[in-house]
Parts: sequence; structure tokens; C-alpha cells
Amino acid sequence: MAGNGLRGKIVWITGASSGIGGALALEAARQGAKLILSGRRREVLEKAAAACAAAGSDATAVLAFDLESAEARARACAEAPALFGPPDVLVLNAGMSQRSTFLETAPEVFDRVMALDFSAQADMVRRCLPAMVARRSGCLVAISSFIGLAGMPMRPAYSSAKHALAGLFQNLRSELVGTGVRIVTAYPGYVRTSVARNALAGDGRPMASDDPRIEGGAEPGPVARRILRATLGGRSEVKVAFGLEHRLGLFLSRHAPSAWARVSARHSGLTPTPRPRP
Repeated sequence: MAGNGLRGKIVWITGASSGIGGALALEAARQGAKLILSGRRREVLEKAAAACAAAGSDATAVLAFDLESAEARARACAEAPALFGPPDVLVLNAGMSQRSTFLETAPEVFDRVMALDFSAQADMVRRCLPAMVARRSGCLVAISSFIGLAGMPMRPAYSSAKHALAGLFQNLRSELVGTGVRIVTAYPGYVRTSVARNALAGDGRPMASDDPRIEGGAEPGPVARRILRATLGGRSEVKVAFGLEHRLGLFLSRHAPSAWARVSARHSGLTPTPRPRP
């Protein structure tokens, strides 16, 4: 795949209507890929498909489905190969974030985020991977997050799911050595998307508010180009849109976890609980 780029390759992207997923679709279109764009809203996907066709996609199809539904996932995975053939690249980008402390997050909200951001992704892999192994070629790309490397307050379900997804892809990378199937994990930092606006509060309601750090983050286009460049270049992992705070946070979380806990608590606006006197 690296030698010929994406021209003529079949690329299936979930969460393809906007944000990083939409930017990945446009970049893959410019490289001449055949695209399958997925998300819940068909009308938005149709607009994205038109933009991809104008950008140079060899062929673009819309496959709208609800990733939260096991039945819908099964139908989509059965229908996708009938569009252009079995996907050469599956990009798992769809998901949702969450903004509340663990104790303030209703159990059903925690479970919903975990189900969508991890279990549904694993199910997509389970359904699409056998065909890749059988033909000894293919690539699975997971869009994780900085928070899948270093946990932060106010995102317990999102962080747990992204850590789990990263762990699954590390495991798959080991299991698939020699099969011809490549495993890539992308860890974006702050990227200007609607992820905060669409995040769930502790009671399950959408936050419907922007995060200034995300609003001031990197544009999705350059982030998408870096992810695809790393994928085509044979990289297994790519960290993108990492500022100084991300690099410092990753270092502290690995080498000084207590210090990272205090720094990230302040960064998130939490007041650390005073230590009890001996």
C-alpha cells in the first residue's frame, strides 16, 4: 500500500461526516481512493460524499448506520464489501466524548460511552478482520486520543474506552505479525472539532458548549494528512497535534504519575482534595 498510496484502494471511514473523519475522507479522495463514508446522518454524509467526489475520489458511497446498534453494525459490515469490494483500509473514527467526574457520571452514561467507543469498535474489527487475514492484506486504523495515553479528570468513560482501544490495537499488532494486515493507532491532541460540543454530561445530556482548548486546536485537514502519511509510511502509531502540554503530560504520566495527577487536576479546573493530617 505504501508504494502506490491510496489510489484505487477501498477506504471505509466511520464518523466521516465532519471533523477528523471528514478530513480523512477528503484527503483520501485527493489520493484517488474509493471511499465508503459512514455515520448516522445520511444527508450530511451525502454532502461529504459530493465534496470527496469533487476532490478526486475514484468512487464514493454512503453507508449510513447507527454504530451503537449491533444489528446495524452487522448489516453494514455485510453490505460494505458489496459496494466496491472488501475494504483495504478500515478507519475507526466514530465515537463520543464525555465531561463529568466518575462519581458524577451515571452508570448508564459510562456504559454507553464504553459501548460505543470501545465495544462497538472491537465488533467492527471482529467482523472485518477475517477477510483481511484471508487475503493477507489490509490496514486497520484506530483514531484514539491523547487521553488514550494519559488519563485526565472529567473524562473517565472516554479515557477508559480510548485506553482500551489502544490496548486492543497493541494486542492485534502482535497477533497479526506476518499476516500482511497492518495495525495503526493515531493519538490526536487538541483538534478543532465538535467533540466537546457533542460530549455527554454526567446525566447523559449533550454538553452543547465548546472547549476553548479544542477551539484553539489544530485544523482537521493537516491532522488527517499526517495520519494518512504515517499510515502509508508504515508507521504503527502516530501522535499528532501534540503541544508542549501534551508532551509534558505524557512524560509525567509515565514517569511521575502523582505529579501528573496534580497538574491535570489543576488543568481541568478541579480543586485537589486536601491530604488528611497524620
